[in-house]
Amino acid sequence: MPDRDVPRVLVIDDDVRVRHFLTTALGAAGFAVTATGTGEEGLRLAASRPELVVLDVELPDLSGREVCRRLKAAEDTATIPVLMLSGVFTAAVDRSEALEDGSDAYLTKPVTSRELVAMARALLRTARAERRSHEHQRAAEELRRRVAQSKAMVDVARSITASLDLQGVLDRIVDEACLLLGARRVAIAVLEAGAEPMPIIRFRAVRGLSPGFAQRLRPLSWRDGTTPIAIRERRPIWTADILTDRALELTPPTRAIIEAEGYRAVLSVPLLAGERVLGAIVVYRDLVGPFSEDDIDITQVFAAQAAVALENADLYRRASERAEKLTTLSALTRLITGAASSREVFGAVAEAAVRLLAARASQVWVDDPTNAMLRIEGTVSVDPTLAERLGKFRIMPHGDGLTGAVFATRTPIFVRDLRSDPRFRAQALVEEGAVRAYAGIPLVAAEGVVVGVLSLLFGERGDFTDEEKDLVRLLADQAAIAIVQAQLYGEAEGRRRRAEATADNLERSQGQLVKTERLRALGEMAAGVAHDFNNLLSVILGRAELMLRRVREPSMIRDLEAVRRAAQDGADTVRRIQEFTRTRRTRSFERVDLADVAREVVELTRPRWEVEAQSRGVRYEFTVEGLAPPVAGRPEELREVLTNLITNAVDA
Repeated sequence: MPDRDVPRVLVIDDDVRVRHFLTTALGAAGFAVTATGTGEEGLRLAASRPELVVLDVELPDLSGREVCRRLKAAEDTATIPVLMLSGVFTAAVDRSEALEDGSDAYLTKPVTSRELVAMARALLRTARAERRSHEHQRAAEELRRRVAQSKAMVDVARSITASLDLQGVLDRIVDEACLLLGARRVAIAVLEAGAEPMPIIRFRAVRGLSPGFAQRLRPLSWRDGTTPIAIRERRPIWTADILTDRALELTPPTRAIIEAEGYRAVLSVPLLAGERVLGAIVVYRDLVGPFSEDDIDITQVFAAQAAVALENADLYRRASERAEKLTTLSALTRLITGAASSREVFGAVAEAAVRLLAARASQVWVDDPTNAMLRIEGTVSVDPTLAERLGKFRIMPHGDGLTGAVFATRTPIFVRDLRSDPRFRAQALVEEGAVRAYAGIPLVAAEGVVVGVLSLLFGERGDFTDEEKDLVRLLADQAAIAIVQAQLYGEAEGRRRRAEATADNLERSQGQLVKTERLRALGEMAAGVAHDFNNLLSVILGRAELMLRRVREPSMIRDLEAVRRAAQDGADTVRRIQEFTRTRRTRSFERVDLADVAREVVELTRPRWEVEAQSRGVRYEFTVEGLAPPVAGRPEELREVLTNLITNAVDA
């Protein structure tokens, strides 16, 4: 028989002969026997957990009954069967007292080897049966526990997949953890973005703790409790007594909260999603003591479920944010391509930046190249007081401040902490804590020309993610498109107004030209009529004056005088018409024979130079001599010129 199958028996008897007998008999029956003569030594040897103890009632140091009581009281030896022997205490009352002390069997001396071995084997069979029964019970209990765990895990998994209510799922997880771990207090802490070196750890779901616990407990360092350590080291961390554990460095606020809540043992298991740590699930116990491996394993399962719930919630949040971003960008595109004004588009861009990026304020700056500065064309703020204070900065010279630097360098600028960047002009807002972070993106047109800047102001926040930077660039592109469109619209509107003005001027010019042509035609006609009429009047006037010199009858003289005055008045009228129309004569020249014109004028003025002169005793002779080539001119005007020359000569 292999050694590991040999039953081990401990014999405790102070009588050397009896001890030898017991050892020999049991050894011959196949038992591995260890023997001693004192109770104290027997208790020490029993720590090796033999399968049977044969114990004498009367011992020199401790009574066998005391040894039996101690064996049955100790957790490690309580299940070892004890066979008590006595040659002195043989009464029935002695037997019953021994059984009450925990003995499993009682034999009186002298005992035969056959009886001894039979009793030993019976006790071993009973003990083994009891162990198997206990093992079966433990297995059944373990099975029930595992089934309960599996059911709880399935219920939690179903809650995770069926609900988008993160808080409800986290509450369900802590409730199930309380039931399966037999713990009265369980919490889930979530890691939030915050300033280095210590991020914010916020408790989202709590059971068995005071209502203000989740709001008050904020670990202030990486060793301020088991939870920050578990999150930082990415492994389960537990302490049997959090108030006395020297591995921890509790801050006074944390220690005060723990003492007020009354818990002592704490287990923290991190919530892991791939390489990321999302938080921790924490189990609290009021009594000082360790956590078992089974406790840690179950808590890790719940931690995995909580991590899945948080990851699903984060995925849903990001999907919702992307959908909102797409909807907002689509609305901006419709505004830009529609009939909306540029100022309306700028306001929509600023509002979208505030809403999608959780900014406190957003401003759209447009370049004014004439004055070498930037002007605000659109602004939105979640705080009216902040908006009023930012309203003092309506213009920004090129290169001045952070926004001017973005424009001048054509480079985006992201500043997480404005306290470290003096270029921000509104430093008073930074000192008061109204703003902490800044983002500025140049608005670049298709030709690469910077037409403005989109600036955003934030409160306390973490680093800008690549996704946030890409979203800011998209919004900046929309604003740039709006600026270019506004410029193109302004240019088109200017061309339209200039075209309308040109058309109006052309219409007025055409009307004026028509009027001018009409007046010119009338002037030419009047000039022609006046000239012809003047020639006729000259003949009438000359003939009338000639007849006045020849007649002597008073009545005839009055009539001729009336004719002369009428002819003279007509000649004056014709002269005024000629003076009025002189600047409007635009008739073309014609071929004129100067000799013929001269002969006509001599004949027309004959009454003046011949008759009138002779009456004064003067005689004139006019002859036309020589040949002159034809000229281009107007014959009537030439006749008028020659007539004036002859008349002036006669009058002189």
